[in-house]
Amino acid sequence: MKLQSITLTNFRQFEGEQTFDLSTDDVRPVAMLFGANGAGKTTFLNAFTWCLYGILSDDLEQKNRLVSDGAWARTAIGASITVAVDIHFEHEGLNYRLLRSMSLRKESDLQQSGAPQIQLWVTSPDGSSEIVEGPQVKVSSILPESFSRFFFFNGERIEKLVAGGAYAEAQKDIKMLLGLEQVERALAHLKKVDNKVTADLRKKDGGALSKIQETIDNLNERETTTKDALVVSEGKHAALSEEREGVLAVLRQHAEAAPIQERRDQVGKDLNLARDEMEAAQNRRSHLIATRGFLAFTDPLCGKTEAMAQSLYRRGALPAPLKREFVDQLLDEETCICGTKLAEHSPAWKQVQEWRHKAGLQEVETAWQKLRGQIELIGGARNDLREALSTVIQEIDDLNDRISELVAESSELDYKLRDSRHEEVALLESKRIELDNRIAARLQEIGGLKNDLQTIAKDLEHQNRERSKAEIEDELAARALGRSNLVTHVRKALAEILAIREADMRRRLDAKLKEIYSEITFKKSYIPTLSENFELSLYDEVTNLPVGKSTGENQILSLSFVAAVSTLARESKELQDAEVSGAPDAGVYPIVMDAAFGSLDVNYQTAVSRALAKLAPQLVVLVSKSQGLGNVLTELRPFLSHLGVIQSHASGSGVEPEDIELSGTPYPYIRPSETAYSKLQEIEIR
Repeated sequence: MKLQSITLTNFRQFEGEQTFDLSTDDVRPVAMLFGANGAGKTTFLNAFTWCLYGILSDDLEQKNRLVSDGAWARTAIGASITVAVDIHFEHEGLNYRLLRSMSLRKESDLQQSGAPQIQLWVTSPDGSSEIVEGPQVKVSSILPESFSRFFFFNGERIEKLVAGGAYAEAQKDIKMLLGLEQVERALAHLKKVDNKVTADLRKKDGGALSKIQETIDNLNERETTTKDALVVSEGKHAALSEEREGVLAVLRQHAEAAPIQERRDQVGKDLNLARDEMEAAQNRRSHLIATRGFLAFTDPLCGKTEAMAQSLYRRGALPAPLKREFVDQLLDEETCICGTKLAEHSPAWKQVQEWRHKAGLQEVETAWQKLRGQIELIGGARNDLREALSTVIQEIDDLNDRISELVAESSELDYKLRDSRHEEVALLESKRIELDNRIAARLQEIGGLKNDLQTIAKDLEHQNRERSKAEIEDELAARALGRSNLVTHVRKALAEILAIREADMRRRLDAKLKEIYSEITFKKSYIPTLSENFELSLYDEVTNLPVGKSTGENQILSLSFVAAVSTLARESKELQDAEVSGAPDAGVYPIVMDAAFGSLDVNYQTAVSRALAKLAPQLVVLVSKSQGLGNVLTELRPFLSHLGVIQSHASGSGVEPEDIELSGTPYPYIRPSETAYSKLQEIEIR
């Protein structure tokens, strides 16, 4: 989806019909609009979402006043006036025109609500145009409302995209954006298919098969309910964790609490490390006992074996490879093993007789030496086991002492903060304790839900096996069972595929996030991380502690996240559609952002501008003079296709005219006026 132009008609501050060209190319993908506070930058941003989905953001005041005040005031009672937004855009080789409009009849000075109408036209490459039926469905198929928030946003509030309870929702949106919703949709459809094909099994009233199927249905219902509850619980846990981190960040910045909190952070890090080392030591101890523990019980056995073998050795009865009984048998049979006749007193008979006298002597000696060596090896291994166990047990004891010391120190630090003479610190610590308790309860709930899901999965597997073994005489039911078994196997395979693809998606997004963030930040030790639950966090690689993020750092992190999502969406769409549609803009979505640089210092303004200009396939930037002039404009100028100003005409006394200078030329920025309105002016790029 690439924007070509937008036309606003009596929309909020923008009186009459006003158009701004947004067409860009690969070399110059950026359009930039300057506007003073209150001039209409947020309105301009909302014009896109209102046209596309009929929605307005929460930061837009008095949402019911869609018609510009001046146009409404000039409309006579009983007359009608139209408010509209018209967007032209290109998508996968086709040109679209989307118009959302509303006609309001003026009954009083107060604006009433109305029912907007939406129309969509598509123009083919041959120039033919036609009306698209179901325009909202088509728009949502191009860019679903659920993840349009990643592409149309207020930069000052962007961190809310991935804050707290928004994690689970963000994960759901991104899975859709990156093409995983097809697998999830297939799983949902297969469940419906299974319900249909098992209808005949449910009809076997009172039969064993009917009861099994009823159990399976109940388990499936429980699984769905439990999964939904888990998503909600994980979202609440993420929100609590975010809130807790915010409390700790304030403590780290408080003049009195900072040294104590800094020490508590270090103690917490050391405690986690000690507990990890304890777990590793306990695992080593378990491995020693499991693989070599039997040696501890071999001492009496080795002593008895050695005594018995020594007695046999002295009597020459220790088993050996060549035994006298064997030679005696040869002499009795008067035949050697080589076939020679052993006549009594013959040379051959005398030679074998000599073997008989020697038989067992050397071999017994060899066997005795070998046995003694093996017994000694077992004894040595037992001593090695004793030493190894002693070492690991001592390590566990030392770690126990270390953990106890750290826990005691942590408790003492907690006490210092909780009983601080500074009321603010004490309240923050009380809040932290409350959040810790709530987080622990939520984690316990999450663990219980996960255990329930494991139990349900085992029960489902058992019931499906029982159903497969059930005897069925009815031919229709037998066919239904076969189809249901097939659907079950397919669902299981798709679930495994989805898990693999989700893990790969998170890994790719995390890698792209790190790459983009590293290009922007000057704090190279700061590393962003996207957890398995899509929790977005920032860690200091040196201390391995969470970073108490400032507003600016939150903004950089969130902008990096949005840029990573945009990049992967394009890459994923190209992989999916390149061979099918060959669309040149597969996976391309515009980024329209308001006030993206307001909370950033000069260095970060430059870095973010440079990164976004290179990463976004189309970028519309709405800024004030303080946000955009200087480094931002300098960095974006080589990429600009369109530059404009939202002229603010402000009513009231004391309004001073103000200009904005672009390329050495002054342009109206604020002007006094009898009525308040805004006007779009495009500026030639030089």
